[in-house]
Amino acid sequence: MGELERAAQILDRLRATLEAELVQARGQRLLMRTLDTQGLFERARQRSAFNAQLAQLGRALGEALEAAGHTLGLQQVTLVDLRLAVPEASQRLEGCMAEVHSLASALRETDTLNRRLGERALRRLRGYLTALAPQSVAYDRRGASRPIDDLSTACRVA
Repeated sequence: MGELERAAQILDRLRATLEAELVQARGQRLLMRTLDTQGLFERARQRSAFNAQLAQLGRALGEALEAAGHTLGLQQVTLVDLRLAVPEASQRLEGCMAEVHSLASALRETDTLNRRLGERALRRLRGYLTALAPQSVAYDRRGASRPIDDLSTACRVA
């Protein structure tokens, strides 16, 4: 069946795209460790392109599966219905979908770890900046602290 074969090819491209993105996402840790801002901005641009490509592949997969369901006379296209209608083709689709799901889960976990590492790096950087350029803090008569720049001091000269 041509539509199911097309869907399997799209899933193969999806898998390859996810594998490449997973490698890139794991490499992002080095960029955060070295605080390479240009590299991080380039990485964000690449991720945006990946998201657009992933959305395009998802739409193409949906169209291919819809066309396959229409050809088979199915109201809804589910793996169970495909397994009953075309067992050999659906088996390949199930295997491809399982791989794509596994890669997507790994990418989600890597993104979560990268986000946590980024937050940690940001906290550390803020700590360094605070240590290098501390702000003086004084208390007003109500006990609230404010930066000393906002307060005025007066002295009497006798």
